[in-house]
Amino acid sequence: MPTPILLLDGGLGTTLAYQHGCIFSESTPLWSSHLLLSDPDSALLKTQTAFADAGADVILSATYQASYEGFARTGDGVGEREAGRLMRRSVKIARASFKQKESDKGTVALSLGAYGATMVPSQEYSGKYDESHMSVEALRAWHVKRLQAFVPVPAGRSDSLEEEEEKIRVWGDLGYVAFETVPLLQEIEAVRAAMTGMKRDFWVSCVFPGEENKLPDGSCIRDVVRAMLERQKGLAVPWGIGVNCTKVGKVEGLILEFEKEVQLLMGGREAEWPSLVIYPDGTDGEIYNTVTKEWVKGPAGRESETAWDETIFGIVERARERGRWRSILVGGCCKTTPKDIERLRRRIDGFS
Repeated sequence: MPTPILLLDGGLGTTLAYQHGCIFSESTPLWSSHLLLSDPDSALLKTQTAFADAGADVILSATYQASYEGFARTGDGVGEREAGRLMRRSVKIARASFKQKESDKGTVALSLGAYGATMVPSQEYSGKYDESHMSVEALRAWHVKRLQAFVPVPAGRSDSLEEEEEKIRVWGDLGYVAFETVPLLQEIEAVRAAMTGMKRDFWVSCVFPGEENKLPDGSCIRDVVRAMLERQKGLAVPWGIGVNCTKVGKVEGLILEFEKEVQLLMGGREAEWPSLVIYPDGTDGEIYNTVTKEWVKGPAGRESETAWDETIFGIVERARERGRWRSILVGGCCKTTPKDIERLRRRIDGFS
């Protein structure tokens, strides 16, 4: 049976900025999540609907940079209860983006950036976290707290009946939980620990910003794959693993290394292979400046002569032919537009 392919959406924050005039700066530490406060039913819904209309099977919620700390730093400060309500609202908006489709089919994934994505300036590309968030346990506790904004709580906790009912509805609307742009080996273990017992498919995707195929903390692919998939300490095992927010030219080499290490780890247990998740940047040689929050031109000669959708489609086609992965979820990250996703949809639909 051919490997199933699912299409993910594209770059929400960059599409909001470049196509809807949204301005993100130090005063908006929530990035696209800021629209949950300022304009939830206009630009945000329009952008996510554009990705759904382009053919995306999966839409990510506008919560990548969302955190209790980020809400507290915004304006006069947003309290934790209201912050939780706003984060849950993002799932409802993502779900509404599919309403325009005749079949109303589609899946929402809860977008949860690495801890570094919520820092000011952001540190998910560097992995330079503050000392209080460097241990597995500290990162696990931080991720658990944010997850609790969405997860129905056990009896005896302090949620109101209204909050509990809302969490039940929102959690039921989620097909996946996405831990994205993870730069540290210990954070991979932390998110697995945070998801233990949650009973929801999740993926872990890492960022590889340097020239080598290593995490920002220097970890090699072998260590990354083992951190993601080794059955240890009763940790939850992700539905999918992969790469996001990385230059498209690096992706195929990374996938081949991932496949080699998964094979070594799994041996003959082919049924236990996870799904592959890939959504690289849609840039054409630009580099993101984490301080100015702007995309700037990289060194001359970095531009690609091949269209983004053609490049990523070829990568998916070859991965599918090798037949290793349970399924492939493919889309785009920063600067990937609804038009890019529409073109990729047409290519995927043309598979024989």
